[in-house]
Amino acid sequence: MSTSAAENPTKSSTLADILELKRDEYRYLLIDPLKTVSKVRPIHLSHLKKTLGDQAIRPVLRQDLVYSPQHCPQLVLLAEPGTECDTALVESLVDYAAEEALHEKRYLCAWLSSRQPPEQLVITVANWCNNLDNSEFFPFFEPHRFELLHATSPANKLGGSIWPVSHWCYMNAAGNITVVDGNEATDKWQLTWGVQHAQQEARMIWQLLFAWWRVCPTLPSDAVKQAAAAWREVEKTELTHIEDRLFLALNRLTLQINIEQHSQINALLQQAIASPALRFTQLLNSLPESVWFELDNLSLSS
Repeated sequence: MSTSAAENPTKSSTLADILELKRDEYRYLLIDPLKTVSKVRPIHLSHLKKTLGDQAIRPVLRQDLVYSPQHCPQLVLLAEPGTECDTALVESLVDYAAEEALHEKRYLCAWLSSRQPPEQLVITVANWCNNLDNSEFFPFFEPHRFELLHATSPANKLGGSIWPVSHWCYMNAAGNITVVDGNEATDKWQLTWGVQHAQQEARMIWQLLFAWWRVCPTLPSDAVKQAAAAWREVEKTELTHIEDRLFLALNRLTLQINIEQHSQINALLQQAIASPALRFTQLLNSLPESVWFELDNLSLSS
């Protein structure tokens, strides 16, 4: 599985060039209408239908919403083989994707390249949702879930799972267009327990990402991978309260030192673990100012 991140994700030419690389294939946009957008936006489905035609848009019938096709993901045909994508449209798509890069729910999910025509690809994507982890329904196409899947999957496995999509492009949490190359795998990949658990914790990992962004507005390109790892480590502490876990995980991501190694802080941490009724973040209020001053100095010198 190969991955490339655009050097300047705000430039629409980056995505346009990636789509042009697959000029001999169908190029698509995948939209999730469960996230609403203003009707004045040129990317709204009503405008896309006027621009591209009704036949260019087809629902991906997700198992839990098959009775309501208009609420299912929509596969939008941007260009047929041998034709070029509308550059102005691509520009507006990239701009909006960057705006919502850290939203919990996003409208623009992915840009796909495939030799499969629309009537076949909608079935393929729906089957992935229903079968990828043997659950009732797995909305892996949602950008945060897909990036989390990408970050926690073994090399060369995800690419085989998305075939016959040759390019799966998405806007990652750091605001970069990222590409996963599809490949024709000989064996079916089953999600590991670790990958499945990360998906179960997807909302907590997103909350951690958002908190990290509020502290550091420029996130690293592998922010989701780092956040997932930090959350996984904090889970091992067995702290009861979510706020305590988020606090510890955020400190792991933003500080140059591990505050848990400080004897007084570790004592409070063990106290909170032993007594679930206690809140670690509240216990920290009992620390003298000298401890925080010491930690500040350690952080500056590290």
